[in-house]
Amino acid sequence: MQDSNEFRERALAENWMALGEWLNSLVQEPSSYGFKFAEEALQAVADARGTKASSLRNQMRATDWLQSNHPEILDKKPQWLGMMQVLLLSRLEQYSSEKAKEISPKVFAGEVSQSEMARILEKVRTSRSVMGRPQAQARLTAKQRGQSFENAAKAFFKENVDDIFNHQNLIVQEGKTLEPLGTDLVVYDGSELLCAIEIRGPRSRVDPSYIIDQLARAALVLRNVPEVLYVVPQDSEYNLQEMDNIREKLEIDGIKFAALPEKEWFTLADLEIFEERYPEFR
Repeated sequence: MQDSNEFRERALAENWMALGEWLNSLVQEPSSYGFKFAEEALQAVADARGTKASSLRNQMRATDWLQSNHPEILDKKPQWLGMMQVLLLSRLEQYSSEKAKEISPKVFAGEVSQSEMARILEKVRTSRSVMGRPQAQARLTAKQRGQSFENAAKAFFKENVDDIFNHQNLIVQEGKTLEPLGTDLVVYDGSELLCAIEIRGPRSRVDPSYIIDQLARAALVLRNVPEVLYVVPQDSEYNLQEMDNIREKLEIDGIKFAALPEKEWFTLADLEIFEERYPEFR
């Protein structure tokens, strides 16, 4: 177990990337500093910094995004790089990966202010707002529709995980491998795996054989996590009732089904949980 002096030194780190990186490791192994739960560890950090535990989530999200997308920047931890610029850049990527790629060198060089970054995001967001309309969706290729839905869904779960699962200080990580398979998102309660989230975009056809393949895949993921939340587009070829019927015939427990509309940004009201088996989920 690490000593209290080291804990305080790390908790008071001035560089937000150093702090966020350490916080992400702390919630994975709170026992390394003598804490039983991640919430307890985060509260101790908040107390040391004279702030609220919830305010630490921004540093954690921003460094997690850097780790997944620009680890070379996280390794350098430049002092001039603003946390809000990184958070806004991560949001921009959900709307336009091309624009995010174009502007990221300037952001990482400290040449883009927070207000300028916010204006860029709003401009792209406004210009792409029509993407949620049926006419615009029809013009997208199947691959583009799928990628757009998956990106928006990932952003939604990352930003609203506490409200969705009705629990505080949950952590969402992307691209984790739960042997023998990878999964889209993994939700942690401290160091404990809480749920894996599988996101599937629209398909022109969803037949029973495809559903069986997907459920078999989810069953393998369930070897390492208590629950799998399977998310699909609303009003699509996916029939949640049929999927649940097949799940029941296969005697696979631990899978929940949910749907989101095909648009660029979601609110909590957009999330539709299949209620027949899980009326208490929301």
